[in-house]
Amino acid sequence: MKLTDISALLGGAIPTENREIELLLTDSRSLTFPQNTLFFALVTPRGDGHVYIPELYADGVRAFVVSKPIEGDYPDAVFIQVSDTLQALQSVGRARREELSMPILAITGSNGKTTTKELLYQLLAPSLSVGKSPRSYNSQVGVPLSLWGLETTQALGIIEAGISQPGEMSRLEAIIRPTYGAITNIGEAHQQHFERLEQKVREKLLLFQNCRTLFAPYDDPLIRQQIEAMGLAPKTLYWSRTWSGATLYIQNQEYHPSGVKITGMLAGQRIALELPFLDQGTIDDALLSLLIASQIAPQAIATLEAFSRLKPITMRLEVLEGKEQTLLINDSYNSDYDSLRTALDFMKRRNPEGRPTAIVLSDMEDSSHDPHDLYSRVAQLLGQYPIGRLYLVGSQIVEQSGLFPKVNGCFPDWASLDKGLPFANLSGHIVLLKGSNSSQFSRVIEHWKVQTHQTILNINLSRLAHNYHTLRSKLPAGMGTICMIKANGYGAGAYEVARTLERAGTDYLAVAVVDEGRQLREQGIRSPILVMNPELSAFRQLIWNGLEPEIFSKEMLKAFSQAADIYGDHILPIHLKWNTGMNRLGLMPYDVGEVVDLLHHSKSIRVESIFTHLAAADDPSEDDFTRAQLAKLDDIQLRLEAGLGYSVRKHALNTAGAIRFPQYQSDYVRLGIGLYGITPLAQDEMGLEPIATLTTQILQIQELAPGETVGYSRKGKLERHSRIGIIPVGYADGLPRLLGNGNISFRLPDGTLVPTIGNICMDTLMLDLTDAPSAVAGTEVTLFGDGLPISRLADACHTIPYEILSRLSSRIARHYYSE
Repeated sequence: MKLTDISALLGGAIPTENREIELLLTDSRSLTFPQNTLFFALVTPRGDGHVYIPELYADGVRAFVVSKPIEGDYPDAVFIQVSDTLQALQSVGRARREELSMPILAITGSNGKTTTKELLYQLLAPSLSVGKSPRSYNSQVGVPLSLWGLETTQALGIIEAGISQPGEMSRLEAIIRPTYGAITNIGEAHQQHFERLEQKVREKLLLFQNCRTLFAPYDDPLIRQQIEAMGLAPKTLYWSRTWSGATLYIQNQEYHPSGVKITGMLAGQRIALELPFLDQGTIDDALLSLLIASQIAPQAIATLEAFSRLKPITMRLEVLEGKEQTLLINDSYNSDYDSLRTALDFMKRRNPEGRPTAIVLSDMEDSSHDPHDLYSRVAQLLGQYPIGRLYLVGSQIVEQSGLFPKVNGCFPDWASLDKGLPFANLSGHIVLLKGSNSSQFSRVIEHWKVQTHQTILNINLSRLAHNYHTLRSKLPAGMGTICMIKANGYGAGAYEVARTLERAGTDYLAVAVVDEGRQLREQGIRSPILVMNPELSAFRQLIWNGLEPEIFSKEMLKAFSQAADIYGDHILPIHLKWNTGMNRLGLMPYDVGEVVDLLHHSKSIRVESIFTHLAAADDPSEDDFTRAQLAKLDDIQLRLEAGLGYSVRKHALNTAGAIRFPQYQSDYVRLGIGLYGITPLAQDEMGLEPIATLTTQILQIQELAPGETVGYSRKGKLERHSRIGIIPVGYADGLPRLLGNGNISFRLPDGTLVPTIGNICMDTLMLDLTDAPSAVAGTEVTLFGDGLPISRLADACHTIPYEILSRLSSRIARHYYSE
């Protein structure tokens, strides 16, 4: 759109320069084409986009939508001032929608929106020009950005729509104005903002009040009842496993090791199809996709063979340690232009130290564009990033290699790349490998990455950010957060966890000892860091690294005051811990007067906050004790402030306290195990998601006869002919010996649970695979993860999940990825 048209739309002054706007930007870190970018300075509880205007101007951006007067000298810049920049962004999204004549399918639901969208794209794109939301762009910000990205030449748009509180869906409906609608399911996500599930379902269904056709699951009674109550039933088509009158009726699902065979009726015609999935959620999303495609593009699925070729929707960008000091970014999410932009943005953010970069780029599965036009756009996009080396893989992109200013190598396929590229050329680089998921692609990744211990802890950083924002949304407006990353980020890896939480907007990070904080500073973490157990001998390092100490005794207060006088160059903040009933570390309430006297005699320190540790915040039977602790801290605050003559901040609530006592007034809440998707309560009331998955592989399988024994002390006695698998994880990796002798079962890829047998050894343990005939050497084994909570292991050991996660050995490789 022309900048003059956008300004007129938003009620701004008409600029003299009428530049063409191609990109809308809300995150300064994602800048690519500055001259054709319009930046919206969004103001949120976590940040103010106006502060990035000087940086963006220096990078070449000349068009801004702002809600505040801008001071300073910005020659040639255009500022469109509005009352609300988010509403302005949505207005531009609505205007873009009016320009689009193609039908739009809108998808909502608690889970499966992105999976359904991506499965539909796989099915329809070979024969239909389809535009879609990038990644999970389904919010009040993401929807207008998604609409802006659609092209007028496309035949169908697929847009996700997500909500977190009442009132949001009506705004999205007015922006999207969907032709078709689909709802996947309903669950507990964002339930904290709704009184009942029924209210949330009604809010989601508002998206479809004006659409032509709605696709929905009949077997979810809550969705079906609200569709009928809202008068949407006459235009709704259902899929079902229980009602033969549904448009898509599933009669049978027959599972096999690599997928499921499905038979049923579609619009009165008998169907049979194969799906290469085993998890029920993806199967349900594929069936909804079948129903949708059969109605809006039946020619695309005429034979149903395409369903057997569907690829899993991993939505992950995986970071791996590579050979020759390389860092590998593995991206097989999608092989198209939009996902390339996402991957380049990820690489840019992952490289704050400015390491040299390389990209290995394969043919793109995008039949809706002429190859010359497509790769011209790709070359232009790559030109916006500092890329040192570029390698092309595949016949189509190699044929267009002349479009790229500099290509360091061309290869017909991934196998040729693996054999023909001297890997030393990539030494020290961050390497993005961008291609569709295939066996050749996977072999290159396996060959290039450092071969480490086969036992891997996979950390989903997107879920970590989700858990932070979920917990943050429970807090009163203005309350800050202190995120606990002690014990190496509860075993997940302190740096990656700290980096993710820093970007999510936490006010403080908290570690246990000074060395943990010093290492984070050396790795570039700049957020305030609270040290919970500082040693007197480390005060100098603490001060020099800009860390803030917890002070829990009068002797420590005196010692730190002296150290601040010697090593500090300004007044240093401290955090006083008070013992209100935990009876562990802490100043006593009767120490207030003496503490005030000591502080009056020091000119180098000042109290930033006071806090206490709740002994039983997760136990309803101890609520009276918890309230008494909170009352004691309130009294300490009043007496301390009266003596000091200035205000101090206060915090007491941990994750359990934040969930159970959200009404308690304080300045911060300390978020711990909940960030990692482990709830300290009997039932997760927050929609937290586990961030960690622990997997390993079967090393060898032994065929043993009845009467033989397995392992040390001959504890594993066999009563039948047995297949025994050995996996490379033991108590030296942090796995408790209590899990041996059948006390726990682990999961194979086909969903089979196989029990331990015999005692767990230092480096290995044994599994009884007798009832899992498909298992072979190299088969993956999941110890905990999605659908297999870590609490199972904790319960079997009569302990808590904290202990299991935090004691995992450093020799277990940590792999990080984002969705």
